[in-house]
Amino acid sequence: MLLLARTTRLEDVSSPTEGLSLFYTNLDRNFVGVREIEKMARKAVDSNEVFIDGLPITAEDLIGEQGKGFRQTLYGLNPERILVAGECIGIARNALARAAHYANERVILTARSAKIRVFSIRSSQPGRG
Repeated sequence: MLLLARTTRLEDVSSPTEGLSLFYTNLDRNFVGVREIEKMARKAVDSNEVFIDGLPITAEDLIGEQGKGFRQTLYGLNPERILVAGECIGIARNALARAAHYANERVILTARSAKIRVFSIRSSQPGRG
């Protein structure tokens, strides 16, 4: 388990992001409780609440420099933001394709709904539409 923990008292640092250290340790169920969070969507990947109480961590579990864990975490999260952005674009494109397919197939009265101009989507013109 990758764990970000405060190793320097908050009163002893100039910024709340300082004094946090990164550890890699075993997920010992005697000290760690995991409970799944119910979600309405995106069920392909679980989301969980994690409760840690009294988990023993050794100095050998430390990753990098003590007190610099927040910076190390950001270094890993920046590429993750690009991946999430790409995923969001893919989901949006798929939703738009499905909506267009639905509009082309749906019949309202005697005409296909795609032929009835109720609204327009102008994705190439930000701020309009």
